Amino acid sequence: MSKFRKSLEEKAEFLTSVPKREQWDKSIPSIVRREIALTVEQIKRLKEKHDEQFLRLLRIECYVDTDLMQLEQRIPRYAPYHFPEKEKLKQRLFEIEKERRNLSLKLEEKTQGLEDKLLSLINKHQQLDI
Repeated sequence: MSKFRKSLEEKAEFLTSVPKREQWDKSIPSIVRREIALTVEQIKRLKEKHDEQFLRLLRIECYVDTDLMQLEQRIPRYAPYHFPEKEKLKQRLFEIEKERRNLSLKLEEKTQGLEDKLLSLINKHQQLDI
């Protein structure tokens, strides 16, 4: 995580750590703070969901790797180089890697959108608080 991202999230956390009695205040700064809190929560949930998906992909990749290693032990040495079952497993590994790259790209795009929104909200809060 970049320094800017970290400082952005720290600033958001600081702004949203208001006493409970002020949390549902109808003032504009309080409304903006609630939007900031929601955006921070959305960023955290997004990261958690993607971590779960990455872990799931890793687990599937391990299963396929294990199957591939076991298959290679059973293939006779005189068998053709392009053994169909072996090729299917290798193809599955390539598909998992492709899915991992797509997932990383989606995470980055969604995170950037939420961070842009967060920065905008923090800037609005700073302007209102003066």
